[in-house]
Amino acid sequence: MKDDNRISNMKKRPISSDLDDSGWLSNAFFMRLTARDVFSVVKYHPIPCIFAASLFFFMAVEYTLHMVSSSSPPFDLGFIATRPIHRLLDSKPALNTLLAGFNTVFMGMQMVYIVWAFLIEGRPRATITTLFMFTCRGILGYATQLQLPEDFLGSGADFPVGNVSFFLFYSGHVGASVIASLDMKRMQRWKLSV
Repeated sequence: MKDDNRISNMKKRPISSDLDDSGWLSNAFFMRLTARDVFSVVKYHPIPCIFAASLFFFMAVEYTLHMVSSSSPPFDLGFIATRPIHRLLDSKPALNTLLAGFNTVFMGMQMVYIVWAFLIEGRPRATITTLFMFTCRGILGYATQLQLPEDFLGSGADFPVGNVSFFLFYSGHVGASVIASLDMKRMQRWKLSV
């Protein structure tokens, strides 16, 4: 706490009083930081430090990756990670349809909860968030239309039915379930939120 106050007090000092004939660089804020100040930031504010480290990591990744050629399929780590599940569902169409049906029921349950929170409990937050999310999803899905993978396993039991207006990114099912789960946590409905 003492270290945080020290840094915030350093910020409060007017910059104009620090300017003199020796130049602005010697009086810059970062020049007054000690090793103790830096370690305090790392200790008390780890999340921004993680973001800063990840910035450099992903800059290195971005500049070392080559673009996927136009003759190759898009690279998607999710498809690679779920390849064994895909093979299983491809070999058992009935299981694929059953799981697609469960997915639709799950979607229906979360939408009922979100509408219930608004109409019955009078709490519009989850409903407004869901409307905003699906509006953004519709705009992004229309603006970025990706090719349907050749090995896509569709099912008549999945919602939306068929491959009509199917947006590969991002999942409305996941978005609505996160909104419902966060609302349940806010209301301390811990078992439902899980």
